[in-house]
Amino acid sequence: MRRFSFIAPFLFAALVSPLPATAQDSIFDIPEAEQLTFADVGVAAVSRETYVGSSESEISVLPYINAQYKGRFFANAALGAGAYAIRNKNFRLGGSVHYSLGRDGADTPLNSDAFDVDGGFSANLSSRLYTPVAAIDVVGSVPLSGDLDGFRVDTLVTTQFFLFDKALQITPGVRATYHSDGYLDSLYGITDAQLASAALPENSDITALGFKSEVSTLGAHAAAYYDLSHDLQLIGIVNYSRLIGDVRDTPLAPKKNGLTAAVAIARTF
Repeated sequence: MRRFSFIAPFLFAALVSPLPATAQDSIFDIPEAEQLTFADVGVAAVSRETYVGSSESEISVLPYINAQYKGRFFANAALGAGAYAIRNKNFRLGGSVHYSLGRDGADTPLNSDAFDVDGGFSANLSSRLYTPVAAIDVVGSVPLSGDLDGFRVDTLVTTQFFLFDKALQITPGVRATYHSDGYLDSLYGITDAQLASAALPENSDITALGFKSEVSTLGAHAAAYYDLSHDLQLIGIVNYSRLIGDVRDTPLAPKKNGLTAAVAIARTF
């Protein structure tokens, strides 16, 4: 079992080994070697801050799924459910729909439902370029529902190496995220209406706050995959994110960073 997918509320990168080239009639044809059908199903325990920058954390037990049909259609927690328009040994291009988590205003330092953010579905366009030393992923996301506005673009660079006669694979990488002003304002901005609804003390120095579009998050991630048997795998994942730029000024993010750790076990069907 040598198929990998990161499981995170916000996205992690997955890296699989390039496969041999085969003849293709069209750029949209998938080489026979990559026309795989499988379903990896299991359970994961996830520990994380309720949102990047929050001082509140939570532990969740979630289902794990990484499924694929004939190399074209896929479903996983990283990208959601979708399909590849282009997939070969050098490049992938696909679209998907993914659910983005929201935020409970009680988990913010201002402790008010005025700062609730409803989660919703997002449309994703994802691409991956394979190089001899790493995979480069670019994923753009646009909210379709919920309280998030604008868009975000994640760029990830992930490499891989093996240990213990390839029974253990480790995939470390780095990430940068560009958020539009609307996206940042949805999560970290403060409006006059929110301040009035929150009924802050009269001596509070918190004022309305908005942001410009910018690269606002840098991060690093690593995943380890250990084959317990030919169809059973143990997975460990760590993802660190750090706010940068003007968004660090928001009182809604006292920690300025976030750490997600997950352990999962999955079986192939």
